[in-house]
Amino acid sequence: MTAKELNLKLITAFPELKACYDEETSWQEGDDTGSHVVFGDVLKPYLLKNIYVKNTSVVGDILSFLEEILSLNDLYADEVVAFSVFEGIIDEEIDMLFIEAMLGSLSKKVWDELKGTL
Repeated sequence: MTAKELNLKLITAFPELKACYDEETSWQEGDDTGSHVVFGDVLKPYLLKNIYVKNTSVVGDILSFLEEILSLNDLYADEVVAFSVFEGIIDEEIDMLFIEAMLGSLSKKVWDELKGTL
C-alpha cells in the first residue's frame, strides 16, 4: 500500500480530519506525504483527545478503522499503525484499560508487543 492510498483511507473514514490533514500535507507532498507523518500528526492527536475525554464512540470508530488497516496485512500499513499511532499512545498518561477494552484482536496483538518492548 502506498502512503497516498493509506492517507486517503484515513480521510475517507474520518472526513472531520480533512482540514488538519490539508494543513499538515499542504507544505509537504500533498496526499503523497508519508503516512507515518500523517497518522502521527493528524490521527494520533485526535485519538488522544478523545481518549482523554473518554469519548467511547469516536475512540471505538478509530480503533475499528485501525483494526481494518491491520487486517490488510500490509507491512507499511502495519508499521504506520504500530509506530505512528500505538507506540505514541502507549507513552502517554492514559487510562490503558479504557483503550485496551476496545482493541480488536489484531490491534491487541500489536499493542501487547509494543507494551512488552517499551
